[in-house]
Amino acid sequence: MSGAGGLVAITRPAEQAASLAALLEAKGIGSLVVPAIRREPPSSWAGLDRGIALLGRGTYAGVLFTSPAAVEAFFSRGRVTGEPVIGAVGQGTAAALERHGVRAAIVPDEGNGSGLAGALIDRYGARLHGMRFLQPRAAGGREELSRELLAAGAAVDVVDAYRTVLASAAELDPLRRALEAGSVGAVIYASPSAVRAVAEAIGSLGEVPAVAIGGTTAVALQAWGAREVVVAERPDDEALAAAAAQALRRNG
Repeated sequence: MSGAGGLVAITRPAEQAASLAALLEAKGIGSLVVPAIRREPPSSWAGLDRGIALLGRGTYAGVLFTSPAAVEAFFSRGRVTGEPVIGAVGQGTAAALERHGVRAAIVPDEGNGSGLAGALIDRYGARLHGMRFLQPRAAGGREELSRELLAAGAAVDVVDAYRTVLASAAELDPLRRALEAGSVGAVIYASPSAVRAVAEAIGSLGEVPAVAIGGTTAVALQAWGAREVVVAERPDDEALAAAAAQALRRNG
């Protein structure tokens, strides 16, 4: 399947691409890893460090994680102490927590910030009033989770855990050339940031099917003019590989 038009481009950060590339290879699918984003430390660790210290003092009712990257940043600076409520935006984030020995108590079916907020509201209802949560996330990240919990009466301390940096046009040139040559049959996107980086650097998303890790990324792909979007059934590598294989069959 890795002949002309049979490659799958992976736009994830390099450190997250290897396992997905291996799953594709097991299916007989070649891959092209061209990271569209990279994770960097926040401009200051002060907010996260303070949040971890307050967690240790029992200030927070819970900690809410909206990405595996937020999990890794958190545990690079500290650990979960006491028995706070642990929320994870989806199964991928929950799996990242489990690698650190922490089990998420709340994982919504809808893998986005609104889904996690809704799950918390369903669980606690009026008891959310006065509850205080820590939310480590990307600098300038999405606001749905904190906004909806605030509207429900909770307090949310949002702290920067990392920065998402978009790849430059030069860094994404291998993807542009592969798309122009017709050697890529599908492109995998795991975040709206990656979608934006490719669209801005290349000028379009190309004519090949786009594979989205979930609904939020799919919406971004449609907004940036993707011709066809295949959404993974779950936000994990196995589901992404299966969706990429499906996209290749459609494109074949």
